[in-house]
Amino acid sequence: MLRSQNEKEYRQFLYTKDLRKAANGLGLMLLTMFVIEMAVDLVLEFWKQADQAGFIAFFSDSDIPIMLFNGLLSVILFFVVGGLYVLLEKRSLSALFPFEKIGAKKLSMLCVIGIALSLMCNIAPNLLTEVFGLFGLDNSGGDISFGGTLPNILLYYLIVAVMPAFTEEFAFRGVVMGSLRKYSDSLALVVSSAAFALMHGNFVQIPFTFCCGLVFGFMVLKTNSLLPSIIIHFLNNGLSVTFDLLYEYQVLSIEMVNLCYGAIIVITGAFALVFIRKFANSDEAFFHLNRADDVVPYRQKLKTTASSPFMICYAVLLLLYAVYQLMQPYLIAWGVIGY
Repeated sequence: MLRSQNEKEYRQFLYTKDLRKAANGLGLMLLTMFVIEMAVDLVLEFWKQADQAGFIAFFSDSDIPIMLFNGLLSVILFFVVGGLYVLLEKRSLSALFPFEKIGAKKLSMLCVIGIALSLMCNIAPNLLTEVFGLFGLDNSGGDISFGGTLPNILLYYLIVAVMPAFTEEFAFRGVVMGSLRKYSDSLALVVSSAAFALMHGNFVQIPFTFCCGLVFGFMVLKTNSLLPSIIIHFLNNGLSVTFDLLYEYQVLSIEMVNLCYGAIIVITGAFALVFIRKFANSDEAFFHLNRADDVVPYRQKLKTTASSPFMICYAVLLLLYAVYQLMQPYLIAWGVIGY
């Protein structure tokens, strides 16, 4: 009996050690991405402050060139740093980036469910924006200058809708979630969604992107394919970009934008309910996640992952950055930082 107990405790020790190592590796990867991105942003800010004319001449007076630069930087960071992590940790590419074949009908139904849920997730950031507004805080990200040309509009779609759908799914549903699935699907889903949310770095987007991360990740887990999450991610961002442009160029008023958005939520939501019921009737386990094993209780797995040093550093730095973003108008007004 004593020997059996000791063997169980030793297995739990090795398991926890392996999980902490995996979490630390992922935390270091995410932290490296963030630090490099902040270092580049800092260099650009110093350049802007030191040589305003030269900075504007290089990037033009439109926001699109600087957004394209940041978008390309994100691609490099997600693919290069993420790729290095995969190589160094010798992870299986098929396990991290699954693309199991899905029938067109099932894929379409899942995408409708996914986009309906993603659009509903917008309720949280909209409420937070209103709450922050009561205290004179603006964490909405501000207005974007498109430059008024078709190439700039297409670039805006590329930067905001297309690129994140691939890079962010590669990093968070691929590398992060894929690396943790062997411990538990639910653990992998929650941790990857939290990391994804923190990466956006502001308190309005954090709850929205966490919920979206749960939606995207669930689709990957139930299909063993990144394709549904890439499509849903693209559609979600693409709709947002479309309505931004329609409002920016005065095609639709803000009231019409909200009305159209609401109509899309109602229509997709109605279809989503029908499809969810269909999936539930055909597969009772569809909404259940794989527990993987019972070597260590789920709560202990979550605690081990969240308490790993590099995961803590990543979370703390991103939360501090979110506070900075929230307080930025005040810091500018007080002269602490330049505009």
